[in-house]
Amino acid sequence: MQETRAHQSILNYLNICAKNETLAHAYALIGANNVGRMQTLEQFLSAFIAPSISDMRACPDINIIHPHPEKNAISIDAIRQARSWLSLSPIASDKKALIITQADTMNTQAQNAFLKFLEEPAKNTYIFLIINHKDQILPTIYSRVQALYFSGSVQQNNIEDNIALQNILNTNDISERMRIWTQEKIHKDGIHDWLKHAVPALRARVINTKSKQVASSTRYLLEKLAHPKSQNWQLVAENLIISI
Repeated sequence: MQETRAHQSILNYLNICAKNETLAHAYALIGANNVGRMQTLEQFLSAFIAPSISDMRACPDINIIHPHPEKNAISIDAIRQARSWLSLSPIASDKKALIITQADTMNTQAQNAFLKFLEEPAKNTYIFLIINHKDQILPTIYSRVQALYFSGSVQQNNIEDNIALQNILNTNDISERMRIWTQEKIHKDGIHDWLKHAVPALRARVINTKSKQVASSTRYLLEKLAHPKSQNWQLVAENLIISI
């Protein structure tokens, strides 16, 4: 049930971004195998790009790249072909989407070639990488995509909150962070718990990025949580979201 709610939260987020025309050019769908990443993506793209086509995979404006079945790798030639495909005008829609499954199987040459067209996105094109962990792609690629985290662990507390926080952490635009926060519609009585659940993710971000700004924001939150009496948790949350 938690897993389903988490995936629905991601789907809702993508749908809202599409409606508001605030979709990122590229996303990384991160999680273990068989946790519903492709299914969620199919649901989203079926409505976003191929609403009149019964099978999303048959849409000429959606291209899915898989590793070579014998070499279990995505070659630089496959990436170059994808780049050429993206440069062509869409056929059935006004948008195009490229999906790279098992993107971690791109070798270094392929990833460098991919990075080049990731840096120069064509208009109305969207790219989705499916990976198990962010460390499976080059840091320069990860820094240019918006990460969406999937989890199949029923032991993780409040997965939806974690997804919202990850989406907040993965944008530098303050207004976008506040939009994501407002969209979650967390009741004021639940904000304190949401902030407590945020601590592990913030600590992990500090370790991974060495960001002084995130470290300072984490210290701010820990100080507030250590002295809970008379705290305005709505204000604490908004200050945190603005500062990270």
